[in-house]
Amino acid sequence: MSADELTSATSSSPRLVAGRYRLGARRGSSIDAALFEAVDEELGRPVVVKLVHPDTSARPEVQTEFREKMEIAGAIHHPNIAVAHSWGVTDWKGNRVLFVVSEQLTGGSVRDMLDRGRLLTPSQALLVGLDACKALDQLHRRGLVHGDIRPGTLVFGDDRRLRVVDPGLSQVLAIADDNVHRSNDLAKYASPEQAQGGAIEARSDVYSLCLTLFETLTGTVPFVGDSTVATLANRVDRLLPVSADLGPLATVLERAGRPNPGERFTAAEFARALLQAAERLPRPEPLPILANSLFGADPGETGDLTDPTGVMLPPTMAVAVTPPASAPVAEPAPLLVVPVDAPAEPESTPVAAAPVAATPVPPPPVPAATTATPDDDIDPRDEFPEAPPTPGRTRKRLVLLLLLLAIAGGALAWYNARPEMRMVPELAGMEEGVALNAVAGDFEAVAAQESSEEVGAGLVIRTDPVPGIELEKGSALTLFISTGPAPRVLPELAGLTVAEATAELEGLGLVAELGDPAFDETAALDTVLSWTVPDSPTLVAGGTVTKGTTVRLVASAGPAPRTVPDLTGQTLDAATATLAGVQLTITQTGEEFSDTIAAGQVMRQDPAPGAAAARDSNVNVVLSKGRAPIKIPAMTDPRPAAVRAALEQAGFVVAAVEGDPTKKFIGLRVNGKPVNVGQEFPYGTQVVLLYALL
Repeated sequence: MSADELTSATSSSPRLVAGRYRLGARRGSSIDAALFEAVDEELGRPVVVKLVHPDTSARPEVQTEFREKMEIAGAIHHPNIAVAHSWGVTDWKGNRVLFVVSEQLTGGSVRDMLDRGRLLTPSQALLVGLDACKALDQLHRRGLVHGDIRPGTLVFGDDRRLRVVDPGLSQVLAIADDNVHRSNDLAKYASPEQAQGGAIEARSDVYSLCLTLFETLTGTVPFVGDSTVATLANRVDRLLPVSADLGPLATVLERAGRPNPGERFTAAEFARALLQAAERLPRPEPLPILANSLFGADPGETGDLTDPTGVMLPPTMAVAVTPPASAPVAEPAPLLVVPVDAPAEPESTPVAAAPVAATPVPPPPVPAATTATPDDDIDPRDEFPEAPPTPGRTRKRLVLLLLLLAIAGGALAWYNARPEMRMVPELAGMEEGVALNAVAGDFEAVAAQESSEEVGAGLVIRTDPVPGIELEKGSALTLFISTGPAPRVLPELAGLTVAEATAELEGLGLVAELGDPAFDETAALDTVLSWTVPDSPTLVAGGTVTKGTTVRLVASAGPAPRTVPDLTGQTLDAATATLAGVQLTITQTGEEFSDTIAAGQVMRQDPAPGAAAARDSNVNVVLSKGRAPIKIPAMTDPRPAAVRAALEQAGFVVAAVEGDPTKKFIGLRVNGKPVNVGQEFPYGTQVVLLYALL
């Protein structure tokens, strides 16, 4: 469905929406929508207008959801749900945007109270919760989910009555949005199923309301992390940390804030649980709301008129605010839609509603001296005086009255004789002592020990019988108290790889810690050689430890490194044998002349002597070729002494002199053959000097 298929209206001015709503100051905005104060120019009444972001408005699936949800929400009239006067699509600064027009509420929100540092007592928080539950129950019965319950969407009117704002629209935006891209301030009220990417459902609203009430009592929201992702991840499979200091509300909030939706209250069940808790709470003080009306009640006044939440409370909880004499008196708020003793209708049962046009026909103006609260879903009971009795019927009425009195007397006798019953409360998650105190006088409670992976030691895991069952007062009630996780049997880890041992320990809920590795000639690298429990060093495989115990692993670093021996001056065979003794190998990489190392011996090696080398690694050696060859020098001085000196300086050995040294120098001879200047010979070659005889 395109945006044009929605009921639309054009604006002649950028500040005029749907041709009748004149926008004023912006009151807030988010990534999805912007909120404006406005005036309905046709009816002259203040309203608020919410414009959906153009990018979100342009999405076909959002348009479809918007029309379906707003048709239902627009048909709902309930004292605790903000009235949606009009909705549709309009032109806004060159874009087609979805809009919703709602009643303007001037009493401030729960968020305003928290921002002013005002926390609520359990009795006050209970009043807020009851009104919110009534609104949510009405939405859920109509097949709607709110999807964004938080302190900012619980707003008070000038009449000091709480309303849930943005019904229908919040669900559309929640479906269109991704929790990960929400701000951390909004994500911190999301339910665990929303955090895991699941669809929102009616009990998601219950979870969000539970967190909101928790914040009004403590000033904090549980599970909040440094980022949106951390906040959402923190609440998955986590029980709400409810303190017993909250008194009767502790068990109610614990049930409403369970991570599994199937274990939570419905909105109607939440309300009934709050009503039961109210019987054990003191009378509340008036809520510290921002009442802007000249006729708003003074927060300091108290009275005994009607409960501002519209719920019939026990005598100890009844409270209201008495308006000044000059103020118009509004009709008392209707009772809770779901009777306390009646089972709630299934959440999935949608209630058909007539479609609502984008700009509905306005109702007749309400006189200034009266306050009208439309309520199509609640039928007020008008009381009419009975007609005067007809003559001749007095005797029959007297007989009937006596008969009724007799029946009533019998019923009263039966009622007084019947056993006193008590309902098993929800105790899971409470400390043992607190839980025993909570049922003292109602049940004969005994504690039994039981291990649990999820519930901390000393806390109640469950009860037998289960919560919600009615028993005679004084009946036996067993509380199963957690002893913490069951002991873990230590496995044998030696011989496994570090990865295998770590996985096995983590599967048992134990922590693997790596100690200093050790050299081993047979075990492969990263193989576990040994392990210990630092807190209990004598434990061996088969012993038991608690969950979370650290096990230290000692892994193999492989064979110890070898110190390379000095091979200088050794022959190749001798050097090979030397290295084999320390499990190293040898490779000859070349030969070089050496004036100091004899030919065939090692003159240089790599790694150098004394260096560390891995077992079975290689050592490269260079062998000596002995001295470099020498050349026959030129004989510039033929005298025997000069010739001898030149030859010996070059490295030759003068072996003999033939002929007459006093005669002419003829030349040199090596190995019986004459040689020439520059001819090369090995170092130390013997030379014979030749002279003439005559």
